[in-house]
Amino acid sequence: MTARHWMVVIGAGLLMSLNVLTFLGMGVLLPPVAASLRVSLGSVMVFTSINALAGAVVMSVAGPYLIRRLGVRKLVILAGVSSGVSLFSVSYVDGLPTLYVAAFFAGCLMPLSTQMGGAVLINEWFIKRRGTMLGIVMSTASVGGVVAGILLPSLVITGGWQLAFRVVGIVNLTVCLVTGAFLVRGRPSHLNLRAYGASAEDGAHAEVGRTRGSAAAAFASPQFMALTTGLILFSALMSMQQHFPPLMQEHGLSLEAAGSLLAALSVANVAATLLFGALNDRVGPLRSAILAWALLVVSLAIFVLTNGFVPQAAAILVYSVPAIASPIITPIVYRHTFGDRHLVALLGVGIATMPTGVAIGAPLWGIVKDSTGTYAPGIWTAMGIAAVSLSLVAYALITGPRRWIEKPGPEKASLVSG
Repeated sequence: MTARHWMVVIGAGLLMSLNVLTFLGMGVLLPPVAASLRVSLGSVMVFTSINALAGAVVMSVAGPYLIRRLGVRKLVILAGVSSGVSLFSVSYVDGLPTLYVAAFFAGCLMPLSTQMGGAVLINEWFIKRRGTMLGIVMSTASVGGVVAGILLPSLVITGGWQLAFRVVGIVNLTVCLVTGAFLVRGRPSHLNLRAYGASAEDGAHAEVGRTRGSAAAAFASPQFMALTTGLILFSALMSMQQHFPPLMQEHGLSLEAAGSLLAALSVANVAATLLFGALNDRVGPLRSAILAWALLVVSLAIFVLTNGFVPQAAAILVYSVPAIASPIITPIVYRHTFGDRHLVALLGVGIATMPTGVAIGAPLWGIVKDSTGTYAPGIWTAMGIAAVSLSLVAYALITGPRRWIEKPGPEKASLVSG
């Protein structure tokens, strides 16, 4: 493995760190926005829904085309300008309409360049150890969670949410410009290199096999419907992370203590991502998914049944595995189910399951809190939804390869052109 391979991994990790920073940071930043604007928490959390849906629509409708047409590098730079300026501008909003407009422009390109772009980069640069590399990417991304948990609460307390949004905007812009200019390249062939694990005779299908059928048939298949629905439900449940500060305050913690647990979650995620990625390489996506979903249910039970710093910290540690599961496992399960041939097109929708789930789940968690005064009813319901979600994903993973995957062949199939 060359230094350039590692630069791509680090670059993809830094991009994902921005996604984590924004995702977790909204849980710290939006409650004081609601108080300042004198509106309900649920109405302000619509910011996350608009932000996520904007990215989901762009990824689903235009994601594969933009990646092939522009390449990942240009998308990263464009996304940095768009999201950085938009997040900075949130510091000047004076009402919900302007907040929602900023959410839309901040979310248009960012998930495409961070979540989908990172998955495509790893899939293009690595044939072997993809799970491990995605784990390393997400462990690097934990830097964003540390910043969200440690820096943002201090910024809110000392300079207000306006200063915190300005810092987040500047960080987004800077990281995207540096990563796009110096770290990532779309394909190894642009530098006369090969994907890690590929010989001169190997193609992108070397480990999984070749795809049967057309992209249209794959999109219309029950496996695609089940996998996509199951992942959307899972991401909707995981959107509770944006409500961690008020959830933990409900269970006896201060904002500072909640922020420290968010930072602890990010530190735990470093080990969890490395272990989960390696575990997937060893035991496969089905068993890895079962573990992640089971730990989610256990952590939800601890959250809802306990009070105080120590038990909530224990819940965070258990939660660390499902917290990082979605970005690692999503590209893997689509590839496992359908093969490589239509992977970029499928990932346009597949990666969009994450922001789509967040867009659905984040306001629902806020509505539960606003209408009942507690997150408990939502948490109990989430346990049942987790079981349904796992069943759908397991169905696709078990039946998909038999329907869609042929034996490995030597033909080459490049996934991106830039």
